[in-house]
Amino acid sequence: MDPARRRAPTEALELAKSAVDDEPDLWRLGVGRLGQFTRYAEKVFTLTRRLSHVNDRRRKPGTPASTLALAVFYTGLLRIRSFNALEPKLSERPFLHLMDEPQGRQSLGCVDTVSRSLCVMDLDTVRRVSIGIVQHAERNKVFREGWHGALRYVAIDGWEPFSSAERHCDQCLIRHVNRKDSKGEPFVAEEYFHRYVVAMLIGPEFDLALDIEPLRTKETRPPRVPKAGKNRGKSLPREEDEGELTAATRLIRRVKETYGWIDVVVADALYANGPFLTTLKDLALGGVIVVRKDADEPLKAALRVWGELPAQQEFDDEKRKEHIELWDIVGLETLSTYDGPIRVVRGRVTNPNAPKLTTKTWCLLVAGKATRLTARKALEVVRARWHIENTGFHQWTTRWKLNHVFVHDGDGVLALYWLFFAAFNVLTFFLYRQLRSYGRARGKDVTRTISRLVDEMQDDLARLGGSAPRPDSS
Repeated sequence: MDPARRRAPTEALELAKSAVDDEPDLWRLGVGRLGQFTRYAEKVFTLTRRLSHVNDRRRKPGTPASTLALAVFYTGLLRIRSFNALEPKLSERPFLHLMDEPQGRQSLGCVDTVSRSLCVMDLDTVRRVSIGIVQHAERNKVFREGWHGALRYVAIDGWEPFSSAERHCDQCLIRHVNRKDSKGEPFVAEEYFHRYVVAMLIGPEFDLALDIEPLRTKETRPPRVPKAGKNRGKSLPREEDEGELTAATRLIRRVKETYGWIDVVVADALYANGPFLTTLKDLALGGVIVVRKDADEPLKAALRVWGELPAQQEFDDEKRKEHIELWDIVGLETLSTYDGPIRVVRGRVTNPNAPKLTTKTWCLLVAGKATRLTARKALEVVRARWHIENTGFHQWTTRWKLNHVFVHDGDGVLALYWLFFAAFNVLTFFLYRQLRSYGRARGKDVTRTISRLVDEMQDDLARLGGSAPRPDSS
């Protein structure tokens, strides 16, 4: 027999043993919630392997970018309020134990190292971590059933996590605000801020952060190329900072390219215009968009048709304890900037059981594949847009402390948010797919459900240290 063939089985066994040795020892965290989470993240999403591909531009770093990325991931997961609060943990045995660092290592460094790494991280490698987690879940058919009409919905909205009157970077947007000095005299001051457009997958049980796009300053925006006139073909500088619609259009194109399985975009009244609806049409996406101005088409035409007519549908929602009236009209083509029919739905929601009788009216545009929805379902979808406000922005700022300036650098903030989004998404999958704690389905506060789980993980972190006994495999 060929000696090479005799060596093959031995080499294969050695390679297999090496691969096993390289895997993190997941039972080191015991049987607490933190241990459960880590084993779930590694088994289902191969978290450590994904983070191992994160790199930065530092030369000969003492601590690899992948290790610092894992530290930032756990900073978000455990909701450590700032890098100042993270500083002592980088030298504490429980946190080093969580990071699977060797026993002889005394520290991961200082938070200045973490900040510097974030500022020079390769954003594509960080983004792929969060994107890959959602794509892996899709391959596992987590989103197979869709929601209303078996469709998958993405809410988009603008988000301003923080602002400052003093600290700024070269990617800060600037606005002028009225202030008063120490003597009470008014003056106009510059305020620096970062603003983003966020895309979130919304559903009946849980929501996931899909993508984020910053609004660019006039200096960082691509030059404008006129299509006509004497400057045709020439690159002209931008004269103002970017608006939310411009960034949202860029974002939704990337979201569709990344997640080809999404179906419908849900948005507020800012997006109720022809150019944005045309973008959705070009991407074969449906739209459910709030509309507020009665004088704008096609709502103006719909209101003229409805006039004083009674509601076309009227019913009581026993679950919400509401009385709902619905008006619906299809095939309107009165919007000059959009080539295609638009459906308009109006819903009047009354809560008869409130201490003071309250009525709220919703008007919405429905386009593309979303037109298959009934008027009742379309109203439920547009009301679910608040998931991005409550489960997303409100929770991220009040619980995840994303309104705190961990690092003030445009790229550094994006790298941090991508790692925090990865932590948010894995935690969401763990809670609603592994533990099956359906807070929203049970009529409970989803944010409190997640916060309670994080509190248990923080308790588990404090108990980390020595080796944990493995469960009996028999």
